[in-house]
Amino acid sequence: MSMKDLKILSRCAAAAFLAAVLVPMTVTAQDDPQTERPARARIERPRPLADLGLTDEQRNALEAHRKARLDESRAFREEMAGIRAEMRDLLRDPEANRAKIEGLIDKRAGLMARREKAALSHRADWDKIFTPEQREKLRLLRSRAGGRAGLAGRRMMAPGDLDSGWAPRLRPDARRLARYRVLRHRMPLRWWRR
Repeated sequence: MSMKDLKILSRCAAAAFLAAVLVPMTVTAQDDPQTERPARARIERPRPLADLGLTDEQRNALEAHRKARLDESRAFREEMAGIRAEMRDLLRDPEANRAKIEGLIDKRAGLMARREKAALSHRADWDKIFTPEQREKLRLLRSRAGGRAGLAGRRMMAPGDLDSGWAPRLRPDARRLARYRVLRHRMPLRWWRR
């Protein structure tokens, strides 16, 4: 075999190797025609108002009540955002007028009190829409859900709940805290289990 034949053979082998590697890669890299997935079936969630047997008049009254509450809620949020922004700016300023800050605090407290009073009166208005039987059904539905919308009675951990439930068991006692302080410069091997 001559040198020329050897070069041709090595070039053919390299071309065959490249073809064996690159052709499958290019074939798999091509876009497959997208097959349309069937739509997922929506999970049917419990709708408490649908089970009450509302009349059209009641539905319209509830919708009007809901829209009015949304508008009030939006106005309240905008007003509170303005107060918070002004308060934030005043608190950053070291030479801010203390009387102005106290006035903003009073304004915020008054706004919150007005909001809670409005919520109380809106609840009374909401109850006027339903018949006594429907109110009883709603009361049963609320008691089953634990009074928590969407969570079906599961209780979430809130920042103020650290003293309840399992949280106190997580706090280390004084002896462990002392050991942590003494051994804090060491590598954490297994000294905390001794």
